[in-house]
Amino acid sequence: MKPDFQTFILAGGLGTRLSRVVSDRPKPMADVLGIPFLEILVRLLEGKGVRKFVMLVGYKAHAIDKYFTPSRFPDLEIKFSSEVEPLGTGGAVKNALRFATDPTLLVNGDTYLDADIDRLYDFHLSKKADATISLYRVSDVSRYGSINLDQNGMVTLFKEKGEISGKPGLINAGVTFISSSLIGQLPERKSFSMESEVFPDLVNSGKMFGLEQKGPFFDIGTPDSYFEFQEFVRTKSI
Repeated sequence: MKPDFQTFILAGGLGTRLSRVVSDRPKPMADVLGIPFLEILVRLLEGKGVRKFVMLVGYKAHAIDKYFTPSRFPDLEIKFSSEVEPLGTGGAVKNALRFATDPTLLVNGDTYLDADIDRLYDFHLSKKADATISLYRVSDVSRYGSINLDQNGMVTLFKEKGEISGKPGLINAGVTFISSSLIGQLPERKSFSMESEVFPDLVNSGKMFGLEQKGPFFDIGTPDSYFEFQEFVRTKSI
């Protein structure tokens, strides 16, 4: 039985790329065959034993607050960390410091990854890591960025999207254990990115590790990938 760690779900972004087809709600609440994507994500994690959630909300936060009520999710503890102005992924995590456990599971609110959470947790602890990232192998890393590992699973390269040409490789799949000390050390400045400012700097510390997951994996950030995920749900009946 794993300790009852907290799970932060990043759900405050504007969802600019998806706005052409999802404009009336925050991106994580995009409708998938009558169910908000965020509920599908929460139910996936619930099935893996996760019970404690903090929604890191911003843009159209009321839609998430209103939906994730104790009456709808009686077996889960769901709290909210709200930002008054956009804080980026890093600022949102820092803003939720009061809820953090050691470690805290950080999950992208627009990403579906059927990850082995127990294995990721054990690997994170065994490496005494500050961050342990779930990785997924794709044929073209250009949309996502790229991550390289050494033979021990330590991250030796972390490049964000736009910094690398298309080729096969491992990407950050948006499910990461982070230490409470790392959250506490994040800067107090208002808005910054975990992916482009924190994780690349962590590479040189030797305290960031990665674990490849087998998926399935979907990022609903674009109309095409959103429609692909709907088809996945339709055929798999998740």
